Amino acid sequence: MKTRIIILGLIVLVVIGCRRKPADDYEYYEPEKKDTTTVVADTIDKKVEVKKIEKRPEVLSVNVDDPYFIVVASYTVEDFANAKKRELEKQGLKPAVIMTNDDGWYKLAVQSFESYSDAKEALPALIKKEGIFSEAVIVYKK
Repeated sequence: MKTRIIILGLIVLVVIGCRRKPADDYEYYEPEKKDTTTVVADTIDKKVEVKKIEKRPEVLSVNVDDPYFIVVASYTVEDFANAKKRELEKQGLKPAVIMTNDDGWYKLAVQSFESYSDAKEALPALIKKEGIFSEAVIVYKK
């Protein structure tokens, strides 16, 4: 009789302990921004005078065939990168989530260029916008 009570008690404990948490009880986090690819240019000091760029389009957009990108964030989870992309699209930008190599990092690019000099010229104006753009870097796609 005691054995049956103990077994019944264990079964009750297992059932109670194995219940699934509601989705609201889980904590979601955004991974730390890191980039394992080679950064082509160091972040430019914010005190540098910014030249007016004549070629710069009104709306920032990305052509995935270009080799140089201005990247504002990197994520290990593609869903986080796409969520931030949608936020920027609501602001009128045309960003793209790219993976420059197979390192597992999804990079959020806001602008692309055919040459390094064009990318380097556009970077200070973008950094000046602050927010997510303040830590923008140039990344080369192999």
